[in-house]
Amino acid sequence: MQNNPRKTFHLVFMFYVLLFLFTTFVLLYEFVIPHGGFIVENPVVTTTTTSNSGVTTSDNETTTITEELIYPGTVPSVLEDGIVLGSYFSDSVLITIYQIRATNSDVYVADVVVKDACTILTAFAYNTFGGTNITQTVSAMAIEHNAIFAINSDYASHYDSGFVIRNGLILRSSFSNRDAISLNIDGNLSTFTETTTTTQEVLDSGSWQLWSFGPVLIKDGVSVASVNDGLDRDAVNNPRTAFGQVGSNHFMFVCVDGRTTISHGADIEELADIMTSLGCIQAYNFDGGGSSTMWFDGSLINHPSEGTERKVGDCVYIRG
Repeated sequence: MQNNPRKTFHLVFMFYVLLFLFTTFVLLYEFVIPHGGFIVENPVVTTTTTSNSGVTTSDNETTTITEELIYPGTVPSVLEDGIVLGSYFSDSVLITIYQIRATNSDVYVADVVVKDACTILTAFAYNTFGGTNITQTVSAMAIEHNAIFAINSDYASHYDSGFVIRNGLILRSSFSNRDAISLNIDGNLSTFTETTTTTQEVLDSGSWQLWSFGPVLIKDGVSVASVNDGLDRDAVNNPRTAFGQVGSNHFMFVCVDGRTTISHGADIEELADIMTSLGCIQAYNFDGGGSSTMWFDGSLINHPSEGTERKVGDCVYIRG
């Protein structure tokens, strides 16, 4: 019995069509199609307002006078020599955006003072943590959350390990080899190696936000960054994003432009030097490269190295 050549051709053709469709779907599912994860509800934050003692009026009515938020100390000299790009002031937050030059690069600094550390919030792309291919620009996340300021953070969904606490909730407890940083409700930052504790212990100690990326740049006033830390990316001039503490409830958010003729970027030691010049006593490296993005009052502040915003997994933001 002879095989029908036409039938054989059709069978082989259909096999390769199905193989192509299956392979295409697998690749799209792995690298393009958003899936998985779980919804993280927007935080409902109640802050404590500090006020002066009541003043009794002539009508025997007591009026509460809200204590004004005042900038602590003096502005670092490196910022006084910079360009002010914008500012925002309210009863609960002071934000001033500066542009300075360092490491042959344009550096953008958000000098932020808050009355309550819980003013500093975090968001995920489409409010979804975990999953695959779930990304959004910092600008889009900022607008959706009525932010006045936003910056990319650690891209937590990109990893399947590492501690994650966001807006006071534990979202992941698996250890990684990275050093983490915690923003505590007392307005201070603390860094630690994840293998030395648990997320529950960190939460019980007052953590409001916890990020896992690194490395640590400054710890207790001392630069601990090294280009010889075993991570090749840390020894290369790249766009960078960093977060540091000057004092209680006083923070610096930084984006360093890079990979252009105008801005070379910074290695990890140079980034630590920038944070030191800003007066930071604690500082931490966030996700950098094409992810480095700073947004303020409706506009992109820095110049992402890819020419446009890269979609990322999460951001830090402050509401207007």
